[in-house]
Amino acid sequence: LLSEAAAQGQLPENEYRDRLSKAYAAQTYDDLERISSDLPNALGTNRPAGQSKPAPSTLLLAIFSGFQRRGRWPVPERLTTFTLWGGGVLDLRYADFTSADVEIKAYSVMGGQTILLPPEVNVEVKGHGVMGGFEHAAAGGGTPGAPKVTIKGFSLWGGVGIKRKKRGRTHSDG
Repeated sequence: LLSEAAAQGQLPENEYRDRLSKAYAAQTYDDLERISSDLPNALGTNRPAGQSKPAPSTLLLAIFSGFQRRGRWPVPERLTTFTLWGGGVLDLRYADFTSADVEIKAYSVMGGQTILLPPEVNVEVKGHGVMGGFEHAAAGGGTPGAPKVTIKGFSLWGGVGIKRKKRGRTHSDG
């Protein structure tokens, strides 16, 4: 909700970051309501019943082809991506994290993929490149309490690019 409001220009960048930090530190739905009550589509009385479950594990394949996962979608606790003479884009900037800890296994063989992360997530990269590349520059801390994304895997004659990127005005920017 906060990401959507910021992308639509309803929240200035500094207020968005402040509210996002408070959202990750929230302990109750009432805490979240206080942070977002002035925004359209606020939680209000539409509270989820019971505890939320992580989205099911997902496999994204690009064999002589490509994949794209962009916009708003539920990020599972475990996600595997594989490119073979193909390419892919995995954009988590507008996605809904369904787990506090997310593990992405990324494999590229004679292909490439890019993983775009929002600046606030905590990132650990454990991948390796053999005659190819597996970027580690995006690794590091984000906002306290934000989800942790661990990226493992390898690339062989290919590449796995991992970048932190701010959200733009629209969901379709790349």
